[in-house]
Amino acid sequence: MQDDSAVRAALDAIGLAGAVLSPEISGVVSPIHRAVENHCCFAFLDGRQPVFVKRRRADMAHFIMAEHAAEASRKAGELDIAPRLLHADPVNAILVFEALGDEWAWGRADVLRRPQVLENLLKAKRIFHKAAPLRETRSVFDLVAGYRQLADAPDVILPAPVLTVSAAVERIAEAIAAAGVDAVPCHADGVSSNVMVGHDHAVRLVDFEWARQADPAHDLGTVLAELLPFDGEALLAIEMATGRPDAQVLARARLYGAADDLMWALWGFISAARSPRKHVEFFKYAEWRLLRARTVVEGPRFDMWLKRV
Repeated sequence: MQDDSAVRAALDAIGLAGAVLSPEISGVVSPIHRAVENHCCFAFLDGRQPVFVKRRRADMAHFIMAEHAAEASRKAGELDIAPRLLHADPVNAILVFEALGDEWAWGRADVLRRPQVLENLLKAKRIFHKAAPLRETRSVFDLVAGYRQLADAPDVILPAPVLTVSAAVERIAEAIAAAGVDAVPCHADGVSSNVMVGHDHAVRLVDFEWARQADPAHDLGTVLAELLPFDGEALLAIEMATGRPDAQVLARARLYGAADDLMWALWGFISAARSPRKHVEFFKYAEWRLLRARTVVEGPRFDMWLKRV
């Protein structure tokens, strides 16, 4: 992004004309999901605090609406659960944030499972649920349907289990719609590296590209799918989040987790076919997310969970 005039204009807008940009952070999707959707770097200017700059990658334009990401990022920063958004240029899909200090590190599953860190992560999600409503209202089921349309072309390779998992997710959508949903602002992203962990188990949420109005159980479901595959530990997390180990919440969260995994699998298969970045292992990532969805929809508790939602 060194010679990107739009990025330079965004930095000028916050008084950082002439700032030095760091080398771009390399995009990796597996085993860590980092800097895949956006070009990312830091900007430094003597006498000023550094900032973090993101610009949406061209091959992600079908998936990310910059104005929605900016809205959610701004609200999360104002709630002190995420870095503050300093400037947004939705036309050029550029966001500039305050940079977190060296004491902050990308989350890893083993760190996020620690009880105090997990409790703070779930608390941050709950705080965001109380924000003013977001303009993005498409559910995970809407996104799955949209991504299936994008994938319905000869250039996209979809393994056969996509069809059976998609049929199961349609059943999940019907069951949840029949039970009803109270939508709130949700981070809607369970990726471990989209949580920053600092001193004293503090957390900050980052990357609000998929944030939207959704069922709070969706936020729980993404966390459980990423961190807590066993129901006993998942119920302890649900007790942290809701005050009691509710089996109905567990059922709904597990089903949302499977739908979210299918959404990301489709994203990966589409990106593997159409992104020019062939060094990024989109297909590998997609197969992993599809496998994780299959563990739910092909598991022995699937029908029971459908009845409980």
